[in-house]
Amino acid sequence: MELRILATADLHLGMRFGGYPELQADLTEARFSALERLVAQGNGRECRLLIVAGDLFHRLNLPQRDIQRAADALNEFHGEAVAVLPGNHDYYTGDSGSLWKNFRDRADGHVLLLTEPRAYDLADYNLPVRLYPGPCTSKHSRENALGWLAAEDGVKRKDGALRIGVAHGSLDGVSPDTQGEYYPMRLAELQSYGLDLWVLGHTHRPPAADGLRPDADACLFIPGTPEPDGFDCEHAGSALLLRLEHGKVRAERLDTGTYRFRRETLEVAAEEPEAGRRPPSAAFARYFDAEYERTLLRLTLRGSLDAEALRRVRAEVDRLKRTIPWLETDDAELRERITAEKVEGEFARGSFSWLLLRRLLEAGETEALEQAYELIREVRG
Repeated sequence: MELRILATADLHLGMRFGGYPELQADLTEARFSALERLVAQGNGRECRLLIVAGDLFHRLNLPQRDIQRAADALNEFHGEAVAVLPGNHDYYTGDSGSLWKNFRDRADGHVLLLTEPRAYDLADYNLPVRLYPGPCTSKHSRENALGWLAAEDGVKRKDGALRIGVAHGSLDGVSPDTQGEYYPMRLAELQSYGLDLWVLGHTHRPPAADGLRPDADACLFIPGTPEPDGFDCEHAGSALLLRLEHGKVRAERLDTGTYRFRRETLEVAAEEPEAGRRPPSAAFARYFDAEYERTLLRLTLRGSLDAEALRRVRAEVDRLKRTIPWLETDDAELRERITAEKVEGEFARGSFSWLLLRRLLEAGETEALEQAYELIREVRG
């Protein structure tokens, strides 16, 4: 019989997005919507287990309404169990800690908190699964939370239960962690424990294009965040549907996000039909498509344009700002083209500057022309 598991992590409910004041409320809401949406996806695919591999919440101090909404969403999961691991942002501080105590009070009986370094047998939930968690107990740690597994006799297969490791932290070669401060893990260590598969949180951007299995031998799965949270996370948001049957695992990436963060570069040129170049309005056209209606965009503009084309480019940028949710532009590489008319209008005929620029124009030395023009402008002040 096939066992279906929905794996997610890094929802960071309650993230504030102070850097985006106009979108702050929408981006915060999108994270709750992502949780509700992925629970519905899991229900629609008849998943029996939902695993949250850390950072369900963004911080320990959250309003009661946010904790209630998270519990309500997970309570709606129709499968046998929801397993939630404390991550480094919502780390476990003991039973007296208000976040997880309040969450427990609101969660249904099929929601299980993985707060202890021990094996969790899900037989009581009618699932042939044993979970081996590494719960975080602080925001930073130079050691991961899996050391207890080295002495755990229960890791050895005894009853045919599927053995799943659930951890939160950086993975060497996959996650950015230059100082080794985020519960660092190595692939060889994970393999040494002999579990059937691992679900890892903390890495918001999946390590492969499809978000699945950076190493097939380790049966290692990193779902990524279901709702992107910044420009270093340019994927669409994802969770993983794991299908287990006859000892084999098949994985499917589920799209879960609402907003996208994108960095793009746009080459713009004046309209020159004989050269096959598009006018500025055509170059910008795709940014008015529906897919950009939920996009935060950092756009680098490049090109060398005459004054009129440059004016039209800036008009397109102004129009775009009124269309997409968030736009940051970098036009340092967008320059006004030096034309004969521009030289005639700015420099006295026969002057050294006029002669130099005219000769470079006639020779077609575009780069030298632009450099000479800028130097002359600097000298003139």
